[in-house]
Amino acid sequence: MCEYNTYVCEYKLLPEHTTRETCMTFFGGMTKEDDLQELKNVKLLGRWTAVGEGKGYCVAEAKCNKDMQEWLTNWVTMADIKVMPCLDDNQQRELILGSPPSYYVTFDKVNSSALPNQSLYWIQYQFKPGSEQMGFNAFASLTEEEDKSDSGKCTPFGRWHIPSLGKGFAIASSPSVMDLYKWAHNWGELCNVEIIPVTEDKETRSIISNGFGFQIKYNKLMEELSQYSNKNNNNCCYPN
Repeated sequence: MCEYNTYVCEYKLLPEHTTRETCMTFFGGMTKEDDLQELKNVKLLGRWTAVGEGKGYCVAEAKCNKDMQEWLTNWVTMADIKVMPCLDDNQQRELILGSPPSYYVTFDKVNSSALPNQSLYWIQYQFKPGSEQMGFNAFASLTEEEDKSDSGKCTPFGRWHIPSLGKGFAIASSPSVMDLYKWAHNWGELCNVEIIPVTEDKETRSIISNGFGFQIKYNKLMEELSQYSNKNNNNCCYPN
């Protein structure tokens, strides 16, 4: 029987111009209802996009690898997608400590918008060679108070880890870039940290749909998809 797992996905739109345009136009016109219909047995916890680079990240839960692959099949003709099984903070601490942690982190705000007058950032960390175990132990030994104060003025909405590679990811809201680098500086001796400005789905779709000529391109795409669907008696999906 399949386990219930969490996955981090990194996607990069293929560079061909019309591929990117079609993909972004289709995604820009999608609604939450469209998302739910497409996801089927996958629960999307959050998705964030770096529009200028045509890339993004998402965190999803599924009971089977098959469910993830069925969802992602809709998009692979227009994007390369890397799927990585991961552990959340609570699971990672239990793995390192060998027993359940003394406190638990909640993940009910993963898909939240940035706090007022703040922006969202996708954060990737990688422990330096030889520092993996020291970094894991330092993370697992943080008290609840230390864990909350570690991020300073930044507000983490979720964090996930790939223990076999000594790396992980987080999504956070921050009032400034300086506050992000202060947080990263706390771990500077142990790991390298990459910070990517992103937007969540609602903001991303607003950016795309307010772009020049969007409605014309979207109407044309929907007409083409309708003709294709009628011809093949099947639904057609494009990647985001």
